Amino acid sequence: MNKQKFEYSLNAMLYCLWLFEQKSQNIISKIIRFLFSPVPKYFFTKKIKERYYENKRKSKRQVNDFFNNKKNGLSIRMAYHNFGSLYSSFPCFISFSLLGLILRIFKDINLGVLFMLFIIPITIFSIPMYKAVFSNDKYLEYFKQFEKKDEHWHKIWKWRTKAFIFGSITSFFLGIIMAFVIAMN
Repeated sequence: MNKQKFEYSLNAMLYCLWLFEQKSQNIISKIIRFLFSPVPKYFFTKKIKERYYENKRKSKRQVNDFFNNKKNGLSIRMAYHNFGSLYSSFPCFISFSLLGLILRIFKDINLGVLFMLFIIPITIFSIPMYKAVFSNDKYLEYFKQFEKKDEHWHKIWKWRTKAFIFGSITSFFLGIIMAFVIAMN
């Protein structure tokens, strides 16, 4: 896979995770508003109710920016966190396999070695991802491109992102299984 395709793919998956985070947060906000809506209606005085709705109207833009700002909003931070976690699960397969091999040979492992066994592959594996997506906020330029794409493109990349998530989770658990298989034989 060439560098442009790698970069494009990672940014497209981050974009889909970001859209999912926005959608999830909108659903959660609607549920909270629904559950909280009787409070001002039945428990606030008329004066407090008016101030409450006025402040709510005034702060709507700030709240939207807090959640949906592409550079530092909650949605992109959650998508960034989830993306990094999912991406880091792939080298865990290698780490778990090496863990199984070390346990098979030495029957015991030092905590420092265990730490390094996971940190080194994850760090090495994450450097290209970070450069492709987050260095110089490249994802912002890609997001501008992706917003212009049609529904078919979005559907395809949502499925590819789901496959990425499934592959990540599968890789993690197969790594655990591999560690047990190697260590027990």
